[in-house]
Amino acid sequence: MKRVAAIYDIHGNYSALNAVLEEIQQSDADAIVVGGDLAWGPQPALVMERIMAPEENIFIIKGNADREVGERHGIEKGIDKWVADINHWCSDQLTDAQIEFLNKLQDNITLKIDGLGDVLFVHGSPRSDEEAIRQDTPKNEIKPMIETVNQDIIVCGHTHVQFDRSVYDKRIINAGSVGLPSAASGACWVMLGPEVDLRETEYDYEFAANQIRHMKDPDIFNLSYK
Repeated sequence: MKRVAAIYDIHGNYSALNAVLEEIQQSDADAIVVGGDLAWGPQPALVMERIMAPEENIFIIKGNADREVGERHGIEKGIDKWVADINHWCSDQLTDAQIEFLNKLQDNITLKIDGLGDVLFVHGSPRSDEEAIRQDTPKNEIKPMIETVNQDIIVCGHTHVQFDRSVYDKRIINAGSVGLPSAASGACWVMLGPEVDLRETEYDYEFAANQIRHMKDPDIFNLSYK
């Protein structure tokens, strides 16, 4: 493939997702990789409808939040009550088909991209969808996460902050977050091939916030969406 757009951590933000997809449609991307954490957020059903009915060539992997929503994780899993409440609320918004879709997602995917070679896409780290690789994670902590990886390039998400760094001969790229970014005001993603282009798409986050405020149960999300 010549160019692949990677979008991660949508987190139920329908406006941000649409803005990014519109920009991707105007580019010459051959495919889209959705890197997990689709439906854990205020507009889970709308996001799932959009993702499940694509016009694009799309590949989707599972994030930790997709597992928790799809399997209705509660406090019995050792998570905080507020997280469990959101897991259950999001799950309740989805159809049986959407839940089944989440539960059948694969954990990772490898694509061959012009100029970059084989690229491994994971949600957190190659060994866990809950394991975080950050811009400042010490190299000695990252080493056991990547030592069995054959690909030279790893694309991840989970931490919601974009970066591009090299660790023990591996290039690790975090696409950032579409729907719940940190240290950014727009929706973050990355275009791959033949170079690595970290992007941020502007969208009307005030309109998005007003939509969320008018939901049936807006108070369940003690989060800032912009």
